[in-house]
Amino acid sequence: MAETDLFRPAFDGSPIGMVVLGADGALIDVNGAFARIVGRSVAALRTYHLRDLTHPDDIPRDEELRWQLDNGELPYFQAQTRLLHRNGDAVWTRMTVSPAEGEGEARYLVHVEDITEIRRAKDLLERRALYDHLTGLANRTLLLERLEAALEARRTDAHTVACIFLDVDHFKVVNDSLGHEAGDTLLQEIARRIKGAVRPGDTVARLGGDEFVVILESVATQAAAEAFLTVIASDVQIPFNVSGHEVVPTVSAGLALAEPDLTAESLLRNADTAMYAAKQRGRARVEVFTSELRSHALNKLSIESELRAAIREGELVVHYQPIVRLDTGEVVAYEALVRWQHPNRGLLLPDEFIEVCEEANLVVPLGAFVITEACEFIAAHPEFTGRVFVNVSTRQIGSADLTRVVTHALDTTGIDPHRLGLEITESGMLIATQAAKSDLDGLTALGVDLIIDDFGTGYSALSSVLLNPVSGLKLAREFTLRLGDRGTGDRISTTVATLTRSLAMSGVIEGVESEAQRAIALEHGWTLGQGFLFGHAKPVHELDLRGPSSMADPHEGPVPSAG
Repeated sequence: MAETDLFRPAFDGSPIGMVVLGADGALIDVNGAFARIVGRSVAALRTYHLRDLTHPDDIPRDEELRWQLDNGELPYFQAQTRLLHRNGDAVWTRMTVSPAEGEGEARYLVHVEDITEIRRAKDLLERRALYDHLTGLANRTLLLERLEAALEARRTDAHTVACIFLDVDHFKVVNDSLGHEAGDTLLQEIARRIKGAVRPGDTVARLGGDEFVVILESVATQAAAEAFLTVIASDVQIPFNVSGHEVVPTVSAGLALAEPDLTAESLLRNADTAMYAAKQRGRARVEVFTSELRSHALNKLSIESELRAAIREGELVVHYQPIVRLDTGEVVAYEALVRWQHPNRGLLLPDEFIEVCEEANLVVPLGAFVITEACEFIAAHPEFTGRVFVNVSTRQIGSADLTRVVTHALDTTGIDPHRLGLEITESGMLIATQAAKSDLDGLTALGVDLIIDDFGTGYSALSSVLLNPVSGLKLAREFTLRLGDRGTGDRISTTVATLTRSLAMSGVIEGVESEAQRAIALEHGWTLGQGFLFGHAKPVHELDLRGPSSMADPHEGPVPSAG
């Protein structure tokens, strides 16, 4: 049997596409499998050249490879080539090209495998690796790749590269009140708006959560970049209906411009630093990165590092400020206030480190330390029979399992739970998560008093009282400063004092600094007070614990204040 007789059945019946190609790329012969790949008949294909069926972008490479094959530089070659189906689709193939044996017009034997599904799976994996699944925007990996490329191109471009870091203001409120599905819908809409506000060549990325980044390539000046940012911010804040509620989203934005030898990571970090400054200065605004912001950020990083060491090495101390009966000055309770005994800077008040503590997620171990110290103070001083109050951050409630921390401190010291009170802000009382509510209920079940701190400075204050297991409240010092104005200050003071009595709660007026304020507070119905008039916060060894003290009646008991 002739070799051609053996070849023909194998050629025609092969499940893999096969082509006999002429020197000029003409399709001398094809099999049925190849015909199905490109959606044409075998007979029709014998009138085609391979380039007629090849994606234009792949033709130069394939012809160069055939030239190397003809010149003996390659024994064969394999390439992923896109062929054009009759319906216009591009079909990904793995094409293996070998020299054809024998004489005649045939020059190449080509095996063609359809790998479209493999390519689609690969592209999907690559997309998942480079794009955000919720919004379809670039993710951090792709963002940095494009930012690095933009910075490289800038070396030969008179224009600059701008990086914009955007953070959605109060996004957590939407998530907590309307649910995560509504939050996702809002993020998708914001992504669409940002994408629509930039130029076709610019990159928009989502870094996760409610953070977005825009790369503006080839920007002439800082003013031009700020103009782009103004358009983006304006488009974002158009009212939007989410789950039947109108939301007006705003963003805090940081802008940073490329500098010589600046890496992509550094430029992104600069924009992030500027965005944080925008949030700190009021939100819904723009800040441009400066060297001063960099110094501030480095200083914060230094404080964070030192603060971690301070917690670990026992540099934090607790001071106690008295809460007294306004008529007699008798101390009935103390508020435990944390201080940092810095080895170089001396005694630091919370204002100098508590913000960094919150941002670095150190508030939970710090809070646990103060609660433990307060319980140990009560246990170590039986001569003092009053109560001690501790400020609690909202971050300690719920996920941080505040009930467990308090239970451990009570069990370790063996004190009566009623001797401990926890001061929580109104926003902390209004946390809607089930874990937070369980924590508050658990603390009440232990016998620990919950007090609303700085009452009147938050929102939905009355709801805070009525919807949660609250046993007392403390009037914010902002209102104490207005005592005697014969107007709003006096009316609020009188009303809140009456409210605490009618609800059988304890009430404390804080910030009392003069005898005149004490007299007015007594006239308004306040029984307990706190402030510099009665003493500053002091370390334990400076307290006079020998004098009379007593457990305050529930109607008069002390409430905590922010330290």
